[in-house]
Amino acid sequence: GMFKMFIGIYLIMVNDPQILFNDGFYPLLHVVMPEGCLLKPRYPAALGCRTHALARQFDVLGGALCKQAPELNTAAGYGTSPYMLYSGWNGSGEFFYSMEILYGGIPGRPIGDGMDGHSWWPLFENIPTEYLEAYYPLRIDGYTTITDSGGAGFHRGGNGVEKRYVYLEPGEVSIHDDRWLTRPWGVLGGEPGERSEKLLVRADGTETRLPSKCDNVDVAPGDMLVYRTAGGGGWKDRLDRPVDAVVRDVRLGLVSSEKATASYGVVLDADGDADLEATERERERQRAERGDPLDFDFGPPLEEVLARCKEETGLEPPTPAKPLRWSPLEDGAEALARLREREAGSS
Repeated sequence: GMFKMFIGIYLIMVNDPQILFNDGFYPLLHVVMPEGCLLKPRYPAALGCRTHALARQFDVLGGALCKQAPELNTAAGYGTSPYMLYSGWNGSGEFFYSMEILYGGIPGRPIGDGMDGHSWWPLFENIPTEYLEAYYPLRIDGYTTITDSGGAGFHRGGNGVEKRYVYLEPGEVSIHDDRWLTRPWGVLGGEPGERSEKLLVRADGTETRLPSKCDNVDVAPGDMLVYRTAGGGGWKDRLDRPVDAVVRDVRLGLVSSEKATASYGVVLDADGDADLEATERERERQRAERGDPLDFDFGPPLEEVLARCKEETGLEPPTPAKPLRWSPLEDGAEALARLREREAGSS
């Protein structure tokens, strides 16, 4: 039902908004999910983090429809639902449990730039820092946009956010996020957005890279989690973005002066104003060097991303999961035991 709803929203409300959106489209669609796929797993597959898959459907459907109607559809967004969970017992012996949903970069769109640090879901709102600090044993050291995390484009992809949590009581932290490895793609000459990142800084200054999904990480008073979400991809040719818009983004801290030149071809003088003649020369140089803009820009090839994974992210590259094959007549617990026996034999 949710998958059909997303398709309906894209097909009707985006591609032909004059059609009144209603439930009449449901019988026209038939969705086939093969047995054993991500969205229809076999027992005893682990379940959870469903909102990551739901959010990524926006990207997948938008990308598919962009092939036929590129002027009407978006690039890829942060494509996930970032969670931070912190629980434990305070000094009075009372249990506390905080779960916060963070936001990232909305993709560049035909109607304008992607929003910075915004939710994919309607009616979701930011939790005020004062509320978190009043009701939970933590301190917010900073909550800012991540400069340059949005992909360059005629319409810029939105920036992700960085939130720094300082924990004041012993407890456990869990993180549910995504987009740590691959980048949200840009379309029609737009560049991809940047990836997410998690850094745990202990009170003694020791730093540890955390994966985008981890549970029950012990934290002590004074430890800080630096939680960075992904940006959104850019929409349409980055070298056609109005110069004034690039200058404004630099002054607001959304784009650095270095990225203004490298991605938008906009050269700034010492006062932060655009050098129009130098900008025109730089844009012509980049157009000639780049050639025709890409319909989809995913960033470096996946093989290169995996080869540089440890260097760039501090984490080991993922490996494909071993498929669990079992008969419908076989009990799920027996299949799980057989899998564990097989893994024990290969280790």
